Amino acid sequence: MPRNRAVTLKQVAEHADVSRAAASFALSGRPGVSDATRSKVLRIAAELGYTPNQTAQNLRSSRTGMIAVYLPRYVSTLSYYMEATFGVIDEAELSGHTVTLIPHRRSSLGRLQADGIIVLDPTLDDPMVGQLLDLGLPVVTGEEMPGPRAEVAGRVASDHGTSAVEILDHFAAAGSRRPAIITTGERMSWSMAIEEAYQEWCRAHDVEPRVESANLADIEESTRAATRSLLETGGVDAILALTDGSVLSVITSAAEYGRTVGEDLLVAAAVDSPALGHTDPAVTAVDLHPREFGRRCMAVLRRVLDGEESASGPLAEVVETRVVYRASTAGPGTAGR
Repeated sequence: MPRNRAVTLKQVAEHADVSRAAASFALSGRPGVSDATRSKVLRIAAELGYTPNQTAQNLRSSRTGMIAVYLPRYVSTLSYYMEATFGVIDEAELSGHTVTLIPHRRSSLGRLQADGIIVLDPTLDDPMVGQLLDLGLPVVTGEEMPGPRAEVAGRVASDHGTSAVEILDHFAAAGSRRPAIITTGERMSWSMAIEEAYQEWCRAHDVEPRVESANLADIEESTRAATRSLLETGGVDAILALTDGSVLSVITSAAEYGRTVGEDLLVAAAVDSPALGHTDPAVTAVDLHPREFGRRCMAVLRRVLDGEESASGPLAEVVETRVVYRASTAGPGTAGR
């Protein structure tokens, strides 16, 4: 049967009705699947005309000593990703691995030499993520894959919904009656979890939800537009901004509308950063322990490379979060405290 596009590992797995990991095990000759499953996968791969990625084939027979990290687009100015990447590097040094960043170009994948891949905050509809999975290399994700569950070797995640609810309850205790959120325009599992938790909280408290979004590509300007929309209509008295970059724009925009952050407008961020403890006022935020998060991603990948990966499911770990309360959510009558 003629084909215009190369058959992918995912397609082989779907036709064989097995996981991507099981298909990879069967095609590479690794233990972890039954002889019957291996024969079935090999037969279907031959029927479909599947040709394994040459880079992945080479890496199955030799180690490169390299770990590749893939970040979302437009996050180079956000401290969370810098800290998480340094965490990966810290842990990689313990096993003698070197860390490289993957460019956002498909052409770079043909030259990729790595023992495994860490994808931090995979983004829905990012074609590069699917192409990385199709390389056949072990992939560990930092946070869940958004959308339909994809087969990965491991994942590390945090409970963002619970921390968001804690902040919303704190808003209410400080006098807020109309909290809003500014989410990311890019759809990632953590931002989707926070938005879902916010919608559920609003239903439980009979509050009309107000949701705006800001794109990472133009975080400052899009956050200003989102804040303007919230403050010009609807009596919003609290804003939970999802990134540390967007919350700074919320604060500057609030002043332009004559609002006093920490008094008649409560403001918090779903991601903490060192800068948020030194703004005026300091901003309540969620400490995601990004350096530890990066370390855990690398630790899980190292376990996979040491043979702990199985066809039954990915390795998984959870990194705890902590809300750090600061002056930006103190409430009315707190000026000067």
